[in-house]
Amino acid sequence: MPLRRDPVLITLAVAGVLLVGGFALDPGTPRAQLVAAWLLAPMLDLLLFWSARRVHRVLDLPPHADRFWRALSAAGLLFAAGDLVQLYAVLADPGIDRLTFHPVQSTAALSGVVLVCAVAMVHRNRDRPRRKRIRLLLDTALINTASASVAWCLMTRPDLAEVGAGAHFVALFGCGLVLCAVFVAVRSGLTGETPLSGMAAVPIVSATVLQAVGNILLPSGSAGDSGSQMALATAPLVLVLAGPRIQLLRGAAGLDGRLWLERALRGRYSVLPYTGTVICAAALVIVLATDGLGLSAWGALTGLLVNVALVIARQVLALAENDSLLVEIRNREQRLNGLLRHSSEVISIASPDAGFTYVSPAVERVLGLPASAVLGRDSLDTLHHEDRAPLSDDLDLLYSTPGAELTFHGRFLHADGSWRWLEVVAVNLTHEPGIEGVVSNSRDVTESRELHEQLRYQAGHDELTGLANRRQFTAAVTGLHGDAAVLLIDLNGFKHINDTYGHAVGDEVLRHVADRLRECSGPGDLPARLGGDEFAVLATGAEAAERIAGRLREALDRPADIAGRPLRVGASIGAAVGPAADPDHLLHAADLLMYEDKQRSRAYAS
Repeated sequence: MPLRRDPVLITLAVAGVLLVGGFALDPGTPRAQLVAAWLLAPMLDLLLFWSARRVHRVLDLPPHADRFWRALSAAGLLFAAGDLVQLYAVLADPGIDRLTFHPVQSTAALSGVVLVCAVAMVHRNRDRPRRKRIRLLLDTALINTASASVAWCLMTRPDLAEVGAGAHFVALFGCGLVLCAVFVAVRSGLTGETPLSGMAAVPIVSATVLQAVGNILLPSGSAGDSGSQMALATAPLVLVLAGPRIQLLRGAAGLDGRLWLERALRGRYSVLPYTGTVICAAALVIVLATDGLGLSAWGALTGLLVNVALVIARQVLALAENDSLLVEIRNREQRLNGLLRHSSEVISIASPDAGFTYVSPAVERVLGLPASAVLGRDSLDTLHHEDRAPLSDDLDLLYSTPGAELTFHGRFLHADGSWRWLEVVAVNLTHEPGIEGVVSNSRDVTESRELHEQLRYQAGHDELTGLANRRQFTAAVTGLHGDAAVLLIDLNGFKHINDTYGHAVGDEVLRHVADRLRECSGPGDLPARLGGDEFAVLATGAEAAERIAGRLREALDRPADIAGRPLRVGASIGAAVGPAADPDHLLHAADLLMYEDKQRSRAYAS
């Protein structure tokens, strides 16, 4: 539920406006207002106790946050006890018509505030960058110095001389509350632990600041407007009640002070600390112009001197940080240049309009071109046109879409005129400041590509003859739809040649037969060696199979000059046509026909 629609917060807002507005209108006598205010205070304190207690009982809070809300509920009881004593003192003495504080009430209020602050400042140590912590602490000190200077000038103004030391102590205590709240906030950021969410902290811190401002502007016992005093005294009591309710609505989320700390340290500089110096100077000028060189002026001067010293310390720290940053930047630059110089990959940035805007030195090792010769050229100039065409749409999408990625292999022209295969991983970072282009990492994969092609070729071809092997032949048959026509060829007399002249001559015979088989096959046919002296051809049809068989018989009838000897080798051929989905059955049918042909050849020879 949005905070502005929460009925409890709406009720608190309405009640606060009515109470504070009622007192501000100064109705009735000062004593009646005083009694009414002290009647309301214990009830509001008890509401604070109940609401803070409900937070730590309902929510599953981390230990540091649970301790804070327990402490705040206990403080509510202390505030209520002190305000009840104050109410009794006001009712018992009819002569009291000004806002004064009973010692018991002051002690109870002081104890409650000290309890809450002490618990809030108990944190586990977290590792934070030392210089960042010091910078944030200096900024905090600058703001607090300015606040203390202004508070001093207001409390020491001549018209408050009659209020007494006790009222001044209460006003100083209120100022201390604000400084303590700032310190607690800084500690929360440095340790990463904050006991309440940012939204819940707003009304609680605002109530603290409002209480301090009221104590400074209208100290107790002063002769100011009683209605205004009661309004300033009541407003913080109502405002602080919104904190526990907001925490209940927000839950246990957002209890990490490092979030706002990182935001505070993210900027390159902050004008807020220097604003504190300007405020100190302005306070001194105003006091000197109105009251002369007195107690207020000396306090303002002291605040200004402390503030200037803190500014100088901050500047020295900033210079040291800048020095460290420059050293770190130089080291990073040298490290990056070393990595780029010795990297085996070409790293480049290409603009869609201006070509290459950056190319790493590795381009000279990979493509033989100096980086200076590549800058400004179109990123696709050296890509082979056969590789560029299939990638055209993908490349257009890559260059036109921020964040798009593309990985591809392509042939790029080397300076010596050869082509090198590169694996390119590209990402469009045109939306990134300082890059504004397509970043590519290109790796030379020529050798691995050639090795891959060689292994792929060897996996599908016979090593001796270079023909397709049984694996590729079978895959080619099953890849057809419908019927397939195959020839099965077995050499006649090959064993006699092998036994008589040796295996080397036998291998030459097999290569001779493979060459004749290539010559007899058409461009759409696939000749293969299935093993031993057994060959096959996947023909484009039955007529092509018969034509290949006739040509092969004629070619093998002519003696071949092998190892200086005229040798003739015959062949038995079987042709079969059948479903391509079952290559084994098809080869078996061709084998039967080939066996019949072999039998006829033997009968003819005998």
